[in-house]
Amino acid sequence: MKVLVTGANGLLGSHIVRELQKREYEVRVIVRQESDLSALEGTGVEMLSGQITTKEDVDRAVKGCEAVIHAAARTSPKPSGIEAFIQPNITSTRYLLDVCEKYEVKRFVFVSTANCFGNGSKTEPGNENRPFMPWLKKSGYAYSKYKAQQMVLHETETGKVDAVVVNPTFIIGLDKNMRSSSRIFSYICNKHFIFYPPGGKNFVDAETAATGVVNAMEKGKRGECYLLVGENLSYKEFFRLAISIISQKPLLIPVPSFLIKLLGYLGDFSERILNKPVQLTSVNARMLCIDNYYTPAKAMKELDFTFVSAEVAIKKVIKRINSDI
Repeated sequence: MKVLVTGANGLLGSHIVRELQKREYEVRVIVRQESDLSALEGTGVEMLSGQITTKEDVDRAVKGCEAVIHAAARTSPKPSGIEAFIQPNITSTRYLLDVCEKYEVKRFVFVSTANCFGNGSKTEPGNENRPFMPWLKKSGYAYSKYKAQQMVLHETETGKVDAVVVNPTFIIGLDKNMRSSSRIFSYICNKHFIFYPPGGKNFVDAETAATGVVNAMEKGKRGECYLLVGENLSYKEFFRLAISIISQKPLLIPVPSFLIKLLGYLGDFSERILNKPVQLTSVNARMLCIDNYYTPAKAMKELDFTFVSAEVAIKKVIKRINSDI
C-alpha cells in the first residue's frame, strides 16, 4: 500500500514517514524544489518535486496512492491575519480532497491542531467535543486550520472522501537537521535567565504523535477527530523539568500577564499600523497566559494511542543532541 505524505520534511512529517516505513508501507512525498530534505535522510522514499498549492502537482502526487496523510501547513505566527494562510492551509486541503475523491483514495488523514477545540484545566481538560474558541479567529494559523478541518469533515459527511482528523498539541522532538519544535531548547540551554509566562500547554512526544497519526490512518473512525496529547504542564513546570534534565540552573523569572498582553497589543500596532509583523500579538499573548490543556482519552480508547510524559520526550531530545555533538 502506497501512502502520500505532505509536509514530510518537517518535524512531525519526518517522524510519520519513518513510522510508515516501520510498518512496511510504501511512502511517497511531495516537496518543494528548494526544500531542506535533511530530515528525510536515509529514508529512501519516493520524492516528487511540486507544491501542494498547485492542483496539477497535487494530482500527480496523489495518483497511484491508496492513502494520503496531509501534514503540511504554514505554522508561522506572523503575520497574524488569515490571508497569508489561505493558500498553504486551506486551498491545499481543498485540492487534496478533490483529487482524493477523483482517484477514490481509501483514507485521507488531515493533521490539524488541538487549538481547533476549546481548551481546559488540568482537572477538566479540553476534548474533541469543545467548540473552537472564537477569539482564535485573530490567529491566521489556528483559524485557517479550523476552516480546513471543517471542510474535511463536511466532505466526509457528504460521502466524497473517507477521512479522519488528528489534532496534535505542542510537539517535542528533533529532526535530522537538529530542529526542535519552536527551537524551545535553544531558549533553555546555556542561559542564565529564563523568562516564563503564567499559562501552560500540553506537550506531546514527536514519535508518539506520529504513531497516533498512522494509527488513525489504519483504525480511526471515519469523520472523527482525535486529540494527540501528552502531558499538561504550566510553562514554569515545563522549564523546571527541562533544566533539571539538562543539569543547568538558570534563574526562572515569571512575566506577569499584564506585561505580556501589553507587549501583544504593541505587536498588533506594529503589524497593523507600521506594517511590520512580529511574533507576539494580542492573540498569541492571550494564549501564553491561559491553561491550554487537553485529554488524550478518545485517542487512547480508539487508536491505541499511548501517553508519554514530557520528561520522556525531553530526554529523547537531549539524548539526540548529545549523541550528535
